[in-house]
Amino acid sequence: MSRRLAIAGLALAFGLPALAQQAPVSPIPAAPQPAETQTNQGLGSNQQQRQQRTQQGGAPQDTQTPARQAQASAPAAMGQQQSEADRRYVQQTLAVGTVALQASNFALTKAQNPRVKMFAGFEVAEQNTLSDVLHSFAEPATTASTTQGAKQAAATAPELPQKDAAAMERMSRAQPGAAFDKDYVAMQLEGHRELLGIQERYLQSNPGNREAMNVAKLARGQIKEHLALLEDMQKELAR
Repeated sequence: MSRRLAIAGLALAFGLPALAQQAPVSPIPAAPQPAETQTNQGLGSNQQQRQQRTQQGGAPQDTQTPARQAQASAPAAMGQQQSEADRRYVQQTLAVGTVALQASNFALTKAQNPRVKMFAGFEVAEQNTLSDVLHSFAEPATTASTTQGAKQAAATAPELPQKDAAAMERMSRAQPGAAFDKDYVAMQLEGHRELLGIQERYLQSNPGNREAMNVAKLARGQIKEHLALLEDMQKELAR
């Protein structure tokens, strides 16, 4: 690779003089005229036309002001789209993760199956870590690639849908036993599938937020592992 780069560099270096000889050289006027005083066809030669065009948002020499303005606004629009995607990703991940965390806290004291209780401990640790990482986006030390949308979403508490709030109420009232274990595992399966979809949709959106993208990649792998464990436990509890 280094040899190819060196050869390409030499070829470019030797090619420049030849190009310079072929290109016509324009004479430099002894007293160059300032750009703002030069006339340009299509702009109008009088001061009133030039001033009107400048006030519309373009330079006096700009003959394609609308197109130039559209090009300038494209990066801003892209940033807004990325910010909205980042905000939605953080908010949805925190909301679903909060349900998984709360249900697992109940399972730590109510689960009877040893594997279910052990999984609940893993899930509490995982969701606490993921929550800490996502909430760190709201801190001033966050890197420049973290968008304003992600920062705002991380700084606010997630809103839980009514069905999730009702599920938490049901889990809090449930008695320890086999029925609780089955309900908990089924709820975790549904939640992890939803979490996996959130990560995959965000990654497919080609996000510009490097930190959130890396979190989504790591979370996706962990979620897939947990789904395999949950599916295995569900089969065991059904026997």
